Amino acid sequence: MKAETVGAITPAVLVELRAGEKILAAHEIMLHMDGPVKVARKTMKQLGVSRTHLMGMHARGDAEENYFFAEFEGPGNVTFSRDKGGEVRVLQLPPGETIRLRSGHLICFDESVRYYPMVLAQWVVQRGNDQETEYLFADELTGPGTVVFQSYGNILSFTLKPGEMIRASPESLLLSAPTNGVQIDWLARPNFGPGTAFRPVLDVAGPGLVMVHSGV
Repeated sequence: MKAETVGAITPAVLVELRAGEKILAAHEIMLHMDGPVKVARKTMKQLGVSRTHLMGMHARGDAEENYFFAEFEGPGNVTFSRDKGGEVRVLQLPPGETIRLRSGHLICFDESVRYYPMVLAQWVVQRGNDQETEYLFADELTGPGTVVFQSYGNILSFTLKPGEMIRASPESLLLSAPTNGVQIDWLARPNFGPGTAFRPVLDVAGPGLVMVHSGV
């Protein structure tokens, strides 16, 4: 497929499909199609994701409607938009290369790309007298093929060397290579009441690619 960004403030992605080419896209983000494009639905089961794994993700709070993709087969053109401001990136993944993209930012990918939903990080927060577990869901994508995604705001990219580390808020992490270690740490902050309040942060240690976004 050939993908290009259209517009700037609220960008869209125009995808050109040759005859027989197929892409998978998040549902309900298509703006328009032209040409004899065929549309179908691809379930997670068809992508090799087990029902047990999906039920476990759903039990942790992942949205049930994320369990299928829209499939588009060329020839023709399809335009997608998440209707938000933020940079759009088009990544070409070589065979065997994997990225872990924060859930909710994926736009589309080649049918040759292997997809797997996962939990990238989790932590426990105190709310009153109750403890609750929060999760950072991610889409794991493995090449070969093209992946298109959109951030909130601008993207900062880092290629960490072995032993290098960056610290980011859980909300700002957009993408991480599987070679990176991702761990939760805690920062103390003023509480203006009994006890001390703590804020979770992510420590991402290399080697590997990391992307954070500014519009959270």
